[in-house]
Parts: sequence; structure tokens; C-alpha cells
Amino acid sequence: MFSIRACSRIPRLIRNVSMNRPAPLPLPREDQREFEELLRKAQTPLAPSSIPDPEVDLAVHPDARKPVTPEFQGDVNPETGEMGGPKREPVKRWAADPGGDWSFKGRVSDF
Repeated sequence: MFSIRACSRIPRLIRNVSMNRPAPLPLPREDQREFEELLRKAQTPLAPSSIPDPEVDLAVHPDARKPVTPEFQGDVNPETGEMGGPKREPVKRWAADPGGDWSFKGRVSDF
């Protein structure tokens, strides 16, 4: 049957769990305000400026790879007749090498 004693044990276990856990020391009031302000600024999305700056739009990280330019326009490859395929031949660089790799935008598949 149903035991009252079994039900009364659960709240005791929950009450015995201490909520006093280690935590970082609180910051002084001025430092806490500064931290919260910096956090708020970091989480706020950048508002677009009313005047577009062309230099900002074209600014790219100096280490960024240059985009791959397509070898043909349209959806059909003029050499192979393939529709919807890649716009560049991925093997062109090492096609003459018999043990060459398939490479596209720096990613290599070795067969």
C-alpha cells in the first residue's frame, strides 16, 4: 500500500542540499557597474550608420582567402555540359600529377 513515511523522505533530502556553493568574490560597486556596462555594450548589436562608408564595406581581414572566381558564367559547364556543377575545375592544379589531390578552396581530398 501507500506509505506516508516514503513520501516524507523526499522533502528532507531536498532540504539537506546546501545552496552555499563556492562563488567568485563580489566586485566593488564601481567595478561591477563598469563590468555590466562593458557587457551590455558587447552584447548590443552594432547599429548601422546612416551614411554608408564604402571602405568599411570593402574591409576584409588581411589573412582572408580571396574568393574563387568562376571559370564560366551560367548554369551549364561549356566544356563538359554538366548542369548545376562546380564553377571551377577542382583538379586543375594537380591534374598532370598522377598521384594528385582533389583540392577546392584549400580543402583537399586525397584518393
